[in-house]
Amino acid sequence: MTVRDPRTRDDIERGEGSSFGLLVSGAASFPASIPARIRASIAAHPLTRERIARWLLPADSGGAGEIRALDGVRAIAALSIVAFHILLHLHVEYLPLSRAIGNVWYYLSMGVPLFFVLSGFLLFRPYARAMLSGAALPSWTRFYQRRALRILPVYWVALAVMLLALWTVANRPLWLNALAHVTLLHDDFPRFNRDLDGPFWTLAVEVQFYLLLPVVAAGIARVVRGTRSAARLLGALLGVIALAEALRWLDTRLMASVTPDALAHGGGEAARFILGLATMGMQGKSLEIFFVGALCATVYVIATEREGLGRRLQRRAARGLLLAALLISLVAAPAWQLSTALFTPGAQWGAAIILYPLVVGVSFGALTLGAVWGGPVVRAIFAAPPLRFIGLISYSLYVWHAPILRGDLPIFQPLPLWLRVICAFVVAYLSYQLLERPFLRRRQRLHQSAAERAPSQRSQQDASAAPPMR
Repeated sequence: MTVRDPRTRDDIERGEGSSFGLLVSGAASFPASIPARIRASIAAHPLTRERIARWLLPADSGGAGEIRALDGVRAIAALSIVAFHILLHLHVEYLPLSRAIGNVWYYLSMGVPLFFVLSGFLLFRPYARAMLSGAALPSWTRFYQRRALRILPVYWVALAVMLLALWTVANRPLWLNALAHVTLLHDDFPRFNRDLDGPFWTLAVEVQFYLLLPVVAAGIARVVRGTRSAARLLGALLGVIALAEALRWLDTRLMASVTPDALAHGGGEAARFILGLATMGMQGKSLEIFFVGALCATVYVIATEREGLGRRLQRRAARGLLLAALLISLVAAPAWQLSTALFTPGAQWGAAIILYPLVVGVSFGALTLGAVWGGPVVRAIFAAPPLRFIGLISYSLYVWHAPILRGDLPIFQPLPLWLRVICAFVVAYLSYQLLERPFLRRRQRLHQSAAERAPSQRSQQDASAAPPMR
């Protein structure tokens, strides 16, 4: 039994018994002044409230395989980051009450690792299915095409707007900064990491996930081979997480071994400095967090899609997982300062800083599985229409909210904060409709064309493998 609702939004909106009525019933209802050709066209494509709703509401992008509760989890991630930046703008950290509780609200910034866990969960699920069924892995080309269509249009438009707004007021040239951001390499440059728009650094990290995932998945597939072994797959993913932690530890050793003037000194110190930045970035590459999401996706496929765990047991597990996520967060939240460490030549990072991202990632992995395995009440909360709406526009909200809240864009500077918050959601919705949605449709067409080609390719393979007719 699966937790996902097999219906798409279109299925629901076309459902029988709908109370929506026609707004336009035919050409005869229009004034005679409207040309007959236009009236005939409108009559052939009547404008109904269903059609308006399908256009105005964000469209499901997952089709029959979508897990709707994850939209709510994605909304929680986005809202936590927006709330964090609002509190920063209000300078809440200087208030006595905030200081008394250790500014624990800084843990809201952990919406970023929650996004990373969700990315790992959603992107690795097709690979887990393929390895466990013995099928071919997803196409590298189509994977990269779909990822590019998903993130680049909104990102590049937002980047262009930010550059236009800052170019006239900047006291320094922005060409190198712009080039680093356009190519999504700014995470590896201390000068540019969070210079234009703070949230942009996470997109550079996400792109590195995308570049590595097919490569790592191919390596895991070699471990699993044709055995379809769940144990091998889970073990390989745990090994990848361990390697990611080892890389983080090695990066901290490289960072501690150099000085701020390492590039000027040249030689081995400069090489260590460059290698450390390339493999660590400014705050670590978060590979362990991403592959915690991949591990959770594999557990989900085994337990739910392959019916390895009954529905009743899934609900029991969900309660335990949600409780574990809460308890880990309660322990991790007061230690939020461990998450703020950045690449600092000569700094010594202890085990607490190195392991903190993994601990947070495990808590969010538990939250994700708890949300998708939960009973009707849990799923109703995470799949509630307001949360799903925010979840579906969350990428645009994440990209646009910070410059709007800060007033970096001149049009929003005179507005009070509460009105800027409203504008952030309005701009996110318009960005979704005008920038995201057209490319999401194109991405869906790529998926459909690939799915249509797959049966013919399988039939050709079956025909070539069949014995000759006598």
